[in-house]
Amino acid sequence: MTYRLTRQEDRRTQLDRQTWAGPVQLILTYELTGAGEHTSEMISFGTVFEGKPFFTYGAELAEDETLTDGDFPLIMAGVGEWDLTEIDNEDEDPFYLGAKVWFNAVTKQSYSYLFRLSFEGVAVRNTEFFRGN
Repeated sequence: MTYRLTRQEDRRTQLDRQTWAGPVQLILTYELTGAGEHTSEMISFGTVFEGKPFFTYGAELAEDETLTDGDFPLIMAGVGEWDLTEIDNEDEDPFYLGAKVWFNAVTKQSYSYLFRLSFEGVAVRNTEFFRGN
């Protein structure tokens, strides 16, 4: 049996989805000092992403830092762990509540860095609706 929504039902479904969820970009600043590997604490998004958010990052030296010729830092970051909702049914996808981020700075100097972390995706607009209240 095939079910096809009518245009009116399709539009109502689309409007319902826009009411409870929409695009969100969360930008955080994380400050680190020194070379080597670092891991953040679990970062709470303060919202609920309905799928895995797209993660990007950028970095800059802190204002009082100056690059040393021949020792430009190689900087990396990534998500090491996601904070997910528990699911009862393995056919359901979890919701994303937060992330733990890893950082790596390869350099001889002990620079201070500002990382800009961005998480983008579709998030629940009203978390009370998400929790079924």
